[in-house]
Amino acid sequence: MLANEPNRTDPLALEQAVERLMDSRDEPFSLLMVDFGDIGKIFVRSGPAASREVLAKIAELLREFCRKQDRMYRIGDDVFGILLSGVHKSGHIALAAEKIIRLHSDATMKLGAWSHSTVRIGIASFPQDGGNPSDLVHRAGIALDSARASGKPFVSFAPSLARSLTDQLHLKEDLAVAIANKSLELHYQPKFDTVSRRPCGAEALLRWPSPKYGLVSPEIVVSLASEMGLMHELTSFVFTTSLLQAAEWPGIGKGLGLSVNLDASSLQQPETLDMLAKTYSIWGDKGRSLTVEITEGALVTDSDSNFGRLRQLRSAGIGISIDDFGTGYSSLSYFRTIPATELKIDRSFIVNMLESDRGRHLVEAIIWLAHRFGLAVVAEGVENTAQIKLLTELECDVLQGYYFSKALPQEEFCRWLSRYKQPAIDNFMLLE
Repeated sequence: MLANEPNRTDPLALEQAVERLMDSRDEPFSLLMVDFGDIGKIFVRSGPAASREVLAKIAELLREFCRKQDRMYRIGDDVFGILLSGVHKSGHIALAAEKIIRLHSDATMKLGAWSHSTVRIGIASFPQDGGNPSDLVHRAGIALDSARASGKPFVSFAPSLARSLTDQLHLKEDLAVAIANKSLELHYQPKFDTVSRRPCGAEALLRWPSPKYGLVSPEIVVSLASEMGLMHELTSFVFTTSLLQAAEWPGIGKGLGLSVNLDASSLQQPETLDMLAKTYSIWGDKGRSLTVEITEGALVTDSDSNFGRLRQLRSAGIGISIDDFGTGYSSLSYFRTIPATELKIDRSFIVNMLESDRGRHLVEAIIWLAHRFGLAVVAEGVENTAQIKLLTELECDVLQGYYFSKALPQEEFCRWLSRYKQPAIDNFMLLE
């Protein structure tokens, strides 16, 4: 153990410290529960020595944060409790939380193994959030759970949070049932080839039409499934269902390529990659290409290991698409070795490319770069003829967006394919 690594404290010790503060002085204070939730990932990725070094760095920055009258407790593998004497007003609490976040950010710049660590803070204050120690600790925990669920850096307790977390628990229970019963749906959005001016593929997009909650967004479904440890089951459903449904596509649908999204966490699981390769070998159509879309951020994190896993998929005949390209993680260096076959330009670039020369030049540069490395280019978010004209002039390979069609459920998509007669792009006289 490193000299500066903090020892774990019995959670009861924190409650007892809260009780002493309540009894010993008539002074307000706040409890901050601070979660550095990626230490476990650092342990797996870089080993115990790296995770111990991170813990020592955490202890160092929290000691720098605490004043003489404050107290710090390590109450879990990744969670620390901090008692701030005399701090209870919302503005002062926000400043305190922001200082921890700033110290954490500074530390990540100096410690490579910690470069993708996150911090979440739950806050409860005395006397407004609890008249006894257990209530205060419990409510700080509720606030921390809310911060984790929402992705916010810090959250202060409010009575509505408890109700929200109860609702989320019910949502998780219902989602687990929906995954087990295979009552989720896939919708399909077509893609158009700019040379042939015909549909060339379709992207499978997850939907959960819940009788209780309405149409739940795929982002929420994936986030909750990941929290519950159900990503393998969800990924298996998406891949198997999409391959089986693609086999039913009529008319021009028989030759369309199929694109399926793969969550970043699934890329880390060998059993998931084995399942994908096996599923494709059993249910895949030799006349239909299958492409896995993975966000750029997932690729550049632990890129050496991830590239090896992607090569495993490529060896099984599955294409690799870099999704959401250019949204914050771009690195030209990995173009030399990344085993990708396709690059998708994020819709934000497509929306802005007509507004300025810089916007156009940026899209042009992305297309040029991708082609030099042998990657096909897909533009998503295409909504008007002006975008289509420019993207065709810039030699973008594939277009996708609401101009052609929104994502349709299987039955509607089959009808769309059956009715399709004339290539949609041929309607644009601007292209002639």
